[in-house]
Amino acid sequence: MWLHPFLPQQALFKAYDIRGDITLFSDDFLWALGQGFARLFAQHGGGRVAIGYDVRKFSPRIAAFIAYHCHVQGLSIDWLGQVTTPMMAHAASCQDGHGVMVTASHSPRHVHGVKWLCAHHSPSAEAIGALFDTLADMPAYVPTAADLAAVQAFASQLGQADGTVFNAYQASMTQAFAHIQHACYCACTPRHAPLRLVIDCMNGATSRFAEQLFSGFGYDCQMLNAMPDGSFPKGNPDPAEPARLAELSHAVVASGADMGLAFDGDGDRVMVINGHGRMIAPDNLLYLLAQIALAERPMLDGVESAAEVMFDVKCSHHVPTLLAAHGALPVMQKTGSSLMRQALQRRHRASVFAGELSGHFLFNDGYFVLYDDAMYAALRLLNWLRYQPVTFAELLARLPVSVSTADMYLPIASAEYGQRLLNQLLAAAQKPFSRLRRAFAVREVSTVDGLRLDFAHGVGILRRSNTGNYLTVRFCGDTLADLQHAQRVFSRLCASFDDDLAAQVAQIQPV
Repeated sequence: MWLHPFLPQQALFKAYDIRGDITLFSDDFLWALGQGFARLFAQHGGGRVAIGYDVRKFSPRIAAFIAYHCHVQGLSIDWLGQVTTPMMAHAASCQDGHGVMVTASHSPRHVHGVKWLCAHHSPSAEAIGALFDTLADMPAYVPTAADLAAVQAFASQLGQADGTVFNAYQASMTQAFAHIQHACYCACTPRHAPLRLVIDCMNGATSRFAEQLFSGFGYDCQMLNAMPDGSFPKGNPDPAEPARLAELSHAVVASGADMGLAFDGDGDRVMVINGHGRMIAPDNLLYLLAQIALAERPMLDGVESAAEVMFDVKCSHHVPTLLAAHGALPVMQKTGSSLMRQALQRRHRASVFAGELSGHFLFNDGYFVLYDDAMYAALRLLNWLRYQPVTFAELLARLPVSVSTADMYLPIASAEYGQRLLNQLLAAAQKPFSRLRRAFAVREVSTVDGLRLDFAHGVGILRRSNTGNYLTVRFCGDTLADLQHAQRVFSRLCASFDDDLAAQVAQIQPV
């Protein structure tokens, strides 16, 4: 019986990227993976490949294998060094649209991974699977000491990236805001001084760049955890974890700052803290940023571009209502920033914005690179706030108040079991919809991504994670009672198939 030579590594190939325990990134796998990427880019026009890496210990080594094989294939290498993922996307956009970022984003320190762009496009789940399959066509090979020395020698030739990568990125962003100013605010005087900021880089990839970028735009910044450190001494570089925002919240209050910004490990996600040290609900942050995209969208051929806004299935019941009130067409999408990017590219300029609960936000208005860039999204928010007739605090006071749980990750035995369980739940929810409507006051059932039930004053979502063996669950309600109602409905549905899961769902507490 034939076995794939990298069968253990199949678990690394997720729906959005490659990601998993560093022990799976063996020399023979990296040798084959480098060849796989080289073939992929060559098949899509060749040219130049931008290659960067995050702050994790082994990320430069993984990047070196990929760069070496791309070079052997005849491709030119733009060696970016330690950068953010959006900076890689910017560098790729300036050339042939090929880019590799060695990063595991917000994952724990023992996890490593790879994200990439091919001809300006994020890979689909099918393309990621196809990359894995190409490794099976390669003869089994363990690189020799001479092979490894060749990789190391090539990496040494590449050297350390200088400041030109960041300088080009900063210059493009400065130009973007100049265009926004000309298009939207040329006849306006700012109503407010620049806000005072506390920025938590969580020892990730933004650590080397955030202070220079934000101070260059005139913001007074106090920095936290702004030394690159792949051991992540304060915990996972994940701003969606409420506990990881405690230090930032305290610093905002203690310093009297107006706002706190928290960036994840590779700089493509952002969370925001208000002047009272409380996190702005991601649903509300998505709405604010979408409002900016709607207000600042450019004219195309003398006509305002269409006002379609995408949001992921985990968002609250308030989001589509708020967007519709601003004249937008709300479009619910599957969770996943790469899926959002693909959808925006397919829609071209018909969709001006996309965002998801985890802090990925994408502006599709042509001012800057179409990518979920945490620092750019934060600067768009800060710039827009300066021209508003009310203060930031007054603006936040107008937003809906709700009670929600965090996006909870419930472990499951395997992805196959999770999908089987989810299929059972979907069948149970869809067939007796009239019963759900009557008995539980369910207003709408959505199966765009897992199971979402909308109620009059709340929502519940259960879906399978695309990045690990988990089910993700979230509940939201106008009041605690509304949240608990949604929670009870999901617990009862789960009890028909898995008592342990039902108990876990019932025990989830609001944040």
